[in-house]
Amino acid sequence: MARLFTIEADVPDLTIREVDIATFQPPPPPPPIDEPPPDISPPPTPALTEVSALPDPTRVPIPQAQVPMDITAPVENFFTDLAPAPLPVEPEKVSPRTTIPARVPANLPPVKKTYYNPNELDGIPRLLRHGSTTFPESLAKQGVKSGTVTFEVELSTTGSVSVRSVISSTHKELVEPARKVAASARFTPPKRNGQAVKAIMRWPIVIEK
Repeated sequence: MARLFTIEADVPDLTIREVDIATFQPPPPPPPIDEPPPDISPPPTPALTEVSALPDPTRVPIPQAQVPMDITAPVENFFTDLAPAPLPVEPEKVSPRTTIPARVPANLPPVKKTYYNPNELDGIPRLLRHGSTTFPESLAKQGVKSGTVTFEVELSTTGSVSVRSVISSTHKELVEPARKVAASARFTPPKRNGQAVKAIMRWPIVIEK
């Protein structure tokens, strides 16, 4: 025995309304483009203004001669038979001779000086003794009681003295007495690096009455 099943679906109710239909008018056509009339000619080309040349202040006007030139006048012949003068000859460049300094061997010992100044010595030599002299009577009569004579003396390696020159003297009468004092004087031997050497020094000798 067959059975028929019926499906009942929920169908919503439909509502029908009246709709008004509106009609739109088409837009107006665009305005026509203004075209120039065919009988109008194009404007004339502007003319260039004529510019006159300005005078150049740096140029000096040269007057022109109004005398006609005679082209039939004879032309002097040039002296083409003479030989041209010789061109100057540049003097030869002589290269200077190169002087090569002589090489000093590095192993040579230093040159030993004959005499040394007091500032080159190990110390200033000290006076050990000096001679005696008498004061000149001529100076004593003038009231002179003392004077100074400065000698440049040479000291030997033993300290003996020899006068080399007179540097200054307060009175010339004192030079010879001062020589007697220096002749028998003796200094400590001048030394340099511990070795006895000769030296030259100034020695002022004061002689008093």
